[in-house]
Amino acid sequence: PGWLLSPAGRPYLDCILHKNQRRVFGLLERPALPPALAVPTVTYKVFLAGRSGVGKTALVAWLGGTPVPPAHHETLG
Repeated sequence: PGWLLSPAGRPYLDCILHKNQRRVFGLLERPALPPALAVPTVTYKVFLAGRSGVGKTALVAWLGGTPVPPAHHETLG
């Protein structure tokens, strides 16, 4: 559990800290790491289906780290 505070994990922690506070990333975002600390990236696709007005667009916005729209807007499937 304390790996980020260990000497091996400290360079990774330094990349996600800003003014000694952890930067917030969306689930689909990742911090920019120096080439020496690069980690493998896995690509995938997400299929999201559901009835109208259940929050699909808000979920995608939240996963991407963008603000969730405050009002309901109809979007095309």
